Amino acid sequence: MHASVRKFKVDIERMDEVLRRLAEGFVPRIAELPGFTAYHAVDAGHGILIAVTFGDDLEAVERTTEIGVEFVRDELSDVEIERVEAAHGEVRVSQAA
Repeated sequence: MHASVRKFKVDIERMDEVLRRLAEGFVPRIAELPGFTAYHAVDAGHGILIAVTFGDDLEAVERTTEIGVEFVRDELSDVEIERVEAAHGEVRVSQAA
């Protein structure tokens, strides 16, 4: 399994709207991709959004990242969003209930 973790600075006044638009527009797009496992968007407070994507392999995670870049460009261009940090890699330890 692979994961991608991205940190964004978002207009704090529009965080709820961004999260809603992600849930309604972005997540359905990536959920159908081969190898997609999970997506989580975390409102970390103070206008910080953490997005975590899991996939069966690196290619699956890279596909979701490409679609994410397109989604921000095409569907969230009216919102001030800055990608602050991004990393991806193999999940080496995992436990879920």
